[in-house]
Amino acid sequence: MNISTGRTLLLLAMPAIALAALASARSASPTPKNAKPIMLGTEVTAAPAARGLLGPDVTTGTVADTFGGFDMEYYGTNDGISGFAIATQACNIGDQEAAWLGGTNEVPVIAQNCYHYEDGVFRQIGLSWLKHSFCALSESESYCGSCTDNNDCDYLAIGCADTYWAGLNGDANGPRTLINPSNGDYSYPFGITPTGAFAMRGKLQIKTTDTDPIQNPDARWVLEAYYMSTDDAEWGNHMNNASWREITFTDTYTPASAGTTNRQDPAILAWDSMEPGGIMIDMINTPEDDGAGRVYVGCKATDIGGGWWHYQYAIQNLNSHRGIGSFSLPISDCVEVENETFTDVFYHSGETVDGTDWEPVRDNGVVSWSTTSHDDDPMANAIRWSTMYTFGFDANASPVNGDAELGLWRSGPTNFMDGQVIVPTDDCEGVCTGDINGDNMVGVDDLLIVLTFWGHIGEHYADVSGDNVVGVDDLLAVISGWGACP
Repeated sequence: MNISTGRTLLLLAMPAIALAALASARSASPTPKNAKPIMLGTEVTAAPAARGLLGPDVTTGTVADTFGGFDMEYYGTNDGISGFAIATQACNIGDQEAAWLGGTNEVPVIAQNCYHYEDGVFRQIGLSWLKHSFCALSESESYCGSCTDNNDCDYLAIGCADTYWAGLNGDANGPRTLINPSNGDYSYPFGITPTGAFAMRGKLQIKTTDTDPIQNPDARWVLEAYYMSTDDAEWGNHMNNASWREITFTDTYTPASAGTTNRQDPAILAWDSMEPGGIMIDMINTPEDDGAGRVYVGCKATDIGGGWWHYQYAIQNLNSHRGIGSFSLPISDCVEVENETFTDVFYHSGETVDGTDWEPVRDNGVVSWSTTSHDDDPMANAIRWSTMYTFGFDANASPVNGDAELGLWRSGPTNFMDGQVIVPTDDCEGVCTGDINGDNMVGVDDLLIVLTFWGHIGEHYADVSGDNVVGVDDLLAVISGWGACP
């Protein structure tokens, strides 16, 4: 049985109401966009005709939606990790048909991701293997354009859609590490296949501790889908392929809809949607050996009191094949830094990416995190395409605009890029030693902070002397600096 025939048989098994919906255009209006943050280097996305597109342009039309109904399937749990799959829909908004040649490397692969937001931290908590698609059905959807079915499932017609319900995407067998998303290149058949029980292998795997609403009482969740289309990338139309949708979990294993699809936006923009105007995002085009790639860097600073601020960063690699292998921030040695954090996302089902955490290193005015280079370990824990890693810390200095340095993981002529972010101020001359609460005055409030935490052992913002004990030396430092800061 060939692949196209196989999908035809699956369609025949669908309920009549679903077939009717598939055969005719569904009345729908485009999903309203959330207000976006001001993104450095961003170009406003215009309609296809206004952009004068040439070639196929495959985008994600809907996420976790089949014929207007929420579609995310739970398969089972093993050792604290659950397996899911989500429905996805492709749109061809270009001016040429998009290749959908099943059983070859000239057909899109579909990535499924999940993210978690709580207490100001937005992080990725799950990923799937890639669904190797086949047989484009060329459905009519108003947000895709004016569709004329070409009656050829080897090509997605201009202005048409193609829907994969969750059950189809649950059979994902493509490894992410063997795909070059910057130019759309990959070899087929794939060099490895997913391992493990059917309920888990290749699925969108998420730890149960991240989906349990009791353990995550204030959490919000986001799904993202990305179509990596070979000829779409060859035409340079692959920067709009990701879309996201907010969901919720009514219990650990039961997802439910909490929003509609935000088309042509990567998941990092969901962070700003959840904190409108509070996130700064820089969009960076990466220097690739072939094709084009893009990385987003998001950041925020939160005043946590006592003259201390929490700094939070997220790096999402949309489609850079070179990947990100290091992240460095300029932070003066006079600034105290503590509570450093790092989160990545785990690979699974036999895709043996090393999960070693990036450890923070502070040296000569720089705080940095990094992994092993590609030359030294091709399976190192880099920020590969369609993934997001996050970084955070507390510092006793207020935020200013600055530049982060992002190191490209695969070597090339240019190995580092700058990203505009928020960093702690480096005005060391303006640091007033006894000013614990950061009000530019050493006085009663600072004295009360020392007394409140008297006897605390270990790092603490009330430990003015830096001897890891809040006590007499800190009290004397406040008294000696009494008055207005210089």
